[in-house]
Amino acid sequence: MEEGATTDKRRGWRRKWLRSESNPLLIKELRGRMRGARAFVVLTVYLALLSCFTTIIYYTYSVSSRGPGGGVDTAELGKTIFSSVILVEIFMVVFITPAFTAGAITGERERQTYELLRTTLLSGRQLVSGKLAAALTYMLLLIMAAVPLESLAFVLGGVVVEELALALVILLVTAFAFAAAGLCFSSLARTTLVSTVLTYATALLATVGLPMLLLLFAVVLADPFTSGLSASSPPWTLQAALTYALYLTAGLSPVTAAIFTEVALEEESAVWYFWQGIDATHRVPIPSAWIVYTAVYLALALVLLLVAVRRVRRQETQ
Repeated sequence: MEEGATTDKRRGWRRKWLRSESNPLLIKELRGRMRGARAFVVLTVYLALLSCFTTIIYYTYSVSSRGPGGGVDTAELGKTIFSSVILVEIFMVVFITPAFTAGAITGERERQTYELLRTTLLSGRQLVSGKLAAALTYMLLLIMAAVPLESLAFVLGGVVVEELALALVILLVTAFAFAAAGLCFSSLARTTLVSTVLTYATALLATVGLPMLLLLFAVVLADPFTSGLSASSPPWTLQAALTYALYLTAGLSPVTAAIFTEVALEEESAVWYFWQGIDATHRVPIPSAWIVYTAVYLALALVLLLVAVRRVRRQETQ
């Protein structure tokens, strides 16, 4: 009897704790999102596009590439499919995530329901975290739903578990960072249109602008080393600093971070870091691009969320 009473008390305390810690806004957002047809339509279209793209890559590679014996190199095919699917997923995550957060707060104002939220017991932190968690929960569903397509590469060969794990890390960090960016702009802007434009401009800068800047930087960096204009090469410290700048810039975009991480895994078998030779006598340790990307984007996302929370709190006092 005493054991049964103790168990009932523990269950009661657990229910009270869950009740006190649960975010009613998160529950409301998830119910509203998953009850409608929009969530399932987006998921279906997302998987259909990935499946069609994977099928096109498979048949294109099968027709155009043949091994020494006349057959297809399945390991190379698996690596090609895996890399292509991950890059497409990165672009989809970058441009789908803002659709769920860019209007999270401005949409409440436009529907004239923001004042009702301000009169509740929800704090600014709970409001922002509820909107963020609802968007990330759905994005997690999209990312995990595509894992079977990525796992096709394991059947064909050429891909190891570390590649899949690091790809998931980059995708999850990307979803978190751009969800935070959408929430931040939504708290600062007056309309959903302005917030959406700012968020997608940031997404374009990260996915297109930074890779182009990196390409330009690589060309400028390689020119003094490859041309015969200088009689002597620059000091190794300058070369090391430029090398670090190149790899750190590569970690500022999800696209280049995924590419450089894959190159480090394939050529150096390095998950965490590898050694880069500067000259005949000097070499420096280079962290893998996914480490730089994760550290920078998580820090940036936390700063953006802090700005959003402070903005909401300031509006509550006005």
